[in-house]
Amino acid sequence: MNPQHPDFSDEKAFKHWLNQFDPNDQEPDYLLERFIAGINLLGIDVYRSSLWLPTAHPELWGTQIVWSRDTGSQLFRRDHSITSTPTYLNTPGQEVYEQRKTLQWKLEGNADALPYPLLREVKEEGGTDYLMIPFLTENVFEVPWITFSTKKSGGFTNKEIETLNALCEPFQWKTRVIVQKMASKSLLSVYLGDSAAQKVMEGKFKRGTGERIKSIIWFCDLRGFTKLSDNYNDETLVGILDQYFECISKPIEDNDGEILKFIGDAVLAIFPTNENVNLACTHALKAAEQALENLEHWSNEPDRPNLQSGISLHLGEVLYGNIGGSSRLDFTVIGSAVNIASRVESLCKSTYPILATKAFQECIETGNMVSIGKKELRGLKEHYEIFTLKKYLDN
Repeated sequence: MNPQHPDFSDEKAFKHWLNQFDPNDQEPDYLLERFIAGINLLGIDVYRSSLWLPTAHPELWGTQIVWSRDTGSQLFRRDHSITSTPTYLNTPGQEVYEQRKTLQWKLEGNADALPYPLLREVKEEGGTDYLMIPFLTENVFEVPWITFSTKKSGGFTNKEIETLNALCEPFQWKTRVIVQKMASKSLLSVYLGDSAAQKVMEGKFKRGTGERIKSIIWFCDLRGFTKLSDNYNDETLVGILDQYFECISKPIEDNDGEILKFIGDAVLAIFPTNENVNLACTHALKAAEQALENLEHWSNEPDRPNLQSGISLHLGEVLYGNIGGSSRLDFTVIGSAVNIASRVESLCKSTYPILATKAFQECIETGNMVSIGKKELRGLKEHYEIFTLKKYLDN
């Protein structure tokens, strides 16, 4: 239990919490722990519980919190593929999803007669009863539910089951607040990135506003996309692009970068300096090398196209915020630094797969970047000294 929020002093305090908004209820594991603490306060012995919260997300199906008296809370993120695995198939979760009604299994009989492996597992722990209550919903794809297990001889009484069903009515509305918040945050994070999503949810940005930040601007573009389009049908091409973006995206995110947008087959990302420019530049360069290694590794598998990309890195000041029409906004970065990064990337087609400006190179502590001379950038009057990794010149 969260030490800042002790157990309920009495039944009245529990009932008050259950029917009132509490800002601390935003964390699902805390919410479940509090609910079980109140149930046990009423004299209903629950030693294990599980809460399922569906989430509107293109990759994530939902969040499951499993609590037990011995181990506390564990939180699991489940993706959509779980519906074809033993974690979901042949489980009480599948049955409640299909039947959408309260289900109960007495566990004191023959274990071999129990219909699901999970029930046999609970019985082996000493469980005597397993109760599963779905929450009301009109969404055919959304079935939140909660389970209760007890070790009490004889299992739950009819009166206890009636009480648990009654308590779940107000509790389900508390979970709906969490589900809506999780859905909003997860969807915004998918389409905007974590940092931008958090700022939008906090109401920090309005149209035409933003904040000036010093950042590394990353710009990359897939080579030979027109040829790929000619060689593959649309469905196959989408699958290839997804794999390409996965090879690029993961190193960016793993190295504290933030993907702002996919522009066709290009990626615009930033690595905010956060007062440590050298570290941010090091992370950005590391991400670029890892991305190209990922593409090479993926392309080496049989029957796959050879995916190649050019990546530019530039350090500069940008305006980070919202632009667009009143009914449709885009979250991005604006400024001359973005234009420079874009123009530098175009040089990769005729030179090397990773290029950087002098502003970026000066903040890299290692000496593995070398100049390839001053280059003219399309549409810009000034010539810029461009750098690449020494290993490309040695090959």
